[in-house]
Amino acid sequence: MRVDQLEKTEYRDILLYKIEENGHGDYPFFIQKVTVDHEEGSLHRHDYFQIYYVAKGRLKHYINGKTFGLTKGDLFVIPPYIPHKTFSFDNDNERCEALEIEFKPEFINQSFANDADLELFMDFMYIEPFMVNEHQVRPRLRLSGSVEMDVEKIVYDFLHEFEERKPGFELIIKSAILRLLAILGREAASDYGPADSYSHQDKHKESILRIIQYIEEHYTEKIYLHDIVKRSFMCHSYFCSAFKQVTKKSFARYLNELRVSRAKEFLCKTDLKIVEICSKTGFNNVTHFNRIFKQITTMSPMQFKETYTHKTPKSKIV
Repeated sequence: MRVDQLEKTEYRDILLYKIEENGHGDYPFFIQKVTVDHEEGSLHRHDYFQIYYVAKGRLKHYINGKTFGLTKGDLFVIPPYIPHKTFSFDNDNERCEALEIEFKPEFINQSFANDADLELFMDFMYIEPFMVNEHQVRPRLRLSGSVEMDVEKIVYDFLHEFEERKPGFELIIKSAILRLLAILGREAASDYGPADSYSHQDKHKESILRIIQYIEEHYTEKIYLHDIVKRSFMCHSYFCSAFKQVTKKSFARYLNELRVSRAKEFLCKTDLKIVEICSKTGFNNVTHFNRIFKQITTMSPMQFKETYTHKTPKSKIV
């Protein structure tokens, strides 16, 4: 397969973004943090690969004539020349934030030019799962647990390296992209299903997404499963099943990971004490907080703070 085989004549009139238009210098890669607004974006294409990671909130992804919902921790990989667009859900109070990673195929291997047969090169194994036409592109890949944490760390390390641009950062970024693609390729293979499976998961999809929004707005408060079930207007067993279908996590796991994610921000970006962070993230019990934090991150809050604080400038979080 060649890159230029993905460019179809019928798409020539659709807006095409080129990586050099980002104004970041003559690099074959780019990363930026973006806020997704309510206005429906224009259908567009890229002349590069794009990995789009939802860091906060939720959004919609339109591709191949269908719209798919994504929430925090979800992502998609778009190969060159495939038309798509993103926009946020209507009436969402919380803004949606995402990280866009972009790279030219030749950054992986200089021989990956438009007229090269990529399958002849060993490095093709990294991008092969995503080198597909618009009918085969996975519109959403759901991550959970340690995989989501690994991917998020790689993405933010990429952002840090790109912003700092210290000597050797290009090699570190290439290594990060290869590791990211390897992880995502493995996840895509283990979670393969019909491209439109999300739209048929269950008729209560929107109700679950509203519950997710409620959790993200009230995670600092006491939240009990039986109260959430009542709010969803479903029976207990059906809610638990539907929630796990949409998030790939149990209700308790989702809530704990959200709280731990927020706690990590406080640990890295503030000088708040552990007991204060515990209170601000809805745990209210330091022993329970420490246990759940270590269960999810494999380290204690203090170990995490000592490990990552030097990488992140202090800021005020409310």
